Amino acid sequence: MKKTVRRALLPLLFHMSDETPSVAQASGEALVSCAKFLKWKELKQQARQKNTVGIMKCLLQQDRKGVEGHLQQSLPYLEDSQASLRCEAVRFIGLIGKHSREQSEEMLNELCSALQPLEDDPHLAVRVVASETIQILRQQRQKAAPARRRLPALFRWSCIAF
Repeated sequence: MKKTVRRALLPLLFHMSDETPSVAQASGEALVSCAKFLKWKELKQQARQKNTVGIMKCLLQQDRKGVEGHLQQSLPYLEDSQASLRCEAVRFIGLIGKHSREQSEEMLNELCSALQPLEDDPHLAVRVVASETIQILRQQRQKAAPARRRLPALFRWSCIAF
């Protein structure tokens, strides 16, 4: 049962930003109930405060092994008809890239590729969040690159020559 409840957390989080106020409210209340059921105090507190970024961080901290699952769950929301849900998915994917301990250059490339189409989204807010997130992920990718690849080309060649 706990596994099923954990799987519902991310959709509930995204739907807290639903354009239909009753859906957003019900999602927030359900998220608080799920946090109580799971006995996740921090998540419950963040959900009560409707702090979506705090909730995202809680989900990533509580379930570090499930990052890939969270990512797979997030991707369909990038194509949702509601701009508010697309924005939340972009923010969450950005946090995955920023806070994931298993950051690899390949993973960061995949995240950037998934977000790239949103730079042409019809809604300005989605375009802005996607562009900013891609920029942050690219910076993370540079940090994840092996040190020898970050050395200036001239310096690499001079090291090899000697």
